[in-house]
Amino acid sequence: MGLNSQKKGKRFELQVAKYLSNMFNSKILRTPNSGGLSLKGDIMATQGILSEFNWECKNQEKLNIWKALEQSANDCIGSHTKKPLVVFTKNFKSEYVSLSLEDFVQLLLELEQLRNDKNG
Repeated sequence: MGLNSQKKGKRFELQVAKYLSNMFNSKILRTPNSGGLSLKGDIMATQGILSEFNWECKNQEKLNIWKALEQSANDCIGSHTKKPLVVFTKNFKSEYVSLSLEDFVQLLLELEQLRNDKNG
């Protein structure tokens, strides 16, 4: 990976961490060395729902989403609570999130239950 690609990736990781920090009013950090140490994932959330995911961030023009999902899933090995998640974009495009259908449906079910409890 070239130096410019590394800088582009680091900027995106910082952008996502800052966005999550602002939205959840919580301290979210870019993982030192982008997950190259014993800490896995690109973003560290130590509390709340964000800590339940292994955050892999990709800012690539030709992203292999399957490879990115595999990387995030491999980083979850040994953790019984982390779920793989990939945040991705490319130049001049919106950011998106990819996670398993099962994890997405579980989030929707939990949200629906909370809404029912609130209204019920």
